[in-house]
Amino acid sequence: MKHLFSIILFFSCVSLGKGQWNTVPNPPSESISLHSQLNDRTYKISIGLPAQYNPAKKYPVFYLLDAYYAFPLAFQTMKLLNMGGEVKEFILVGIAGNETNDYAWLVNRWTDYTFTALPATDKQFSALWNIQSPGLVSGGGEQFYQVLTQELIPLIDSKFSTTQERALSGHSLSGLFVAHTLFKNDGIFSKFGINSPSFQMWSNDIFSVESNFRKQHDQLPAKVFLSIGQFEGEKDKATLREFEALIVKYPGIQSSMTLFNDESHVSVIPAMISRTMRVLYSHKN
Repeated sequence: MKHLFSIILFFSCVSLGKGQWNTVPNPPSESISLHSQLNDRTYKISIGLPAQYNPAKKYPVFYLLDAYYAFPLAFQTMKLLNMGGEVKEFILVGIAGNETNDYAWLVNRWTDYTFTALPATDKQFSALWNIQSPGLVSGGGEQFYQVLTQELIPLIDSKFSTTQERALSGHSLSGLFVAHTLFKNDGIFSKFGINSPSFQMWSNDIFSVESNFRKQHDQLPAKVFLSIGQFEGEKDKATLREFEALIVKYPGIQSSMTLFNDESHVSVIPAMISRTMRVLYSHKN
């Protein structure tokens, strides 16, 4: 009974906050198949539109990595946050490979989300996870970034009514990828969700990237949300805090970090998706 009352109260508050119930059918999410001419790979692109999407209006775009598992969570989260008036309207774009199972997902993301090739790490985890020959192959991050910026973004901009405001968010290895793209500083993305990034696993290569960036730049205009779960490794949490301490020194950056209590590297995923959206697309900015 208490649970039912909470649900009724929630929707009552939503209704009052919005003034009236939405009577326009929610547009379903849709999928696009993108075959890249740059790396000869096929990607499944999932798009979630605001409930009352209007082509005459322009929307910012939230690009989400690891969409193989994350898009269904993110799409429903976006709809509820919109319903509650907690975030601005945006278009959600989930990016996945052509994987149809967990094994293929793991192999694909290992290549796409890592900028530094680490053959010894490839070999170690290929053996640990029983990955068939040629095994895990790292270091395809730069090429994948070109896929995003030269093929995917122009495709989305041509099919939907978009602004130039774009966010990029990821978790674990894809969080590592997002951290690298922060230092591209090319204006393509202005908002970044860096969640439980695999800094330690990837020999902390991100600190070399930041060091090289600092030699040539004295500003970093971006809005950044960082997060990690309480039950993740102590070194992982310390490294993320160290990373935040470095980036907050740049003029132009807006950065916030959240430690999710009672959450592990995996259980934190729903919470970090919701909080990333709320921070990056708050009505306050």
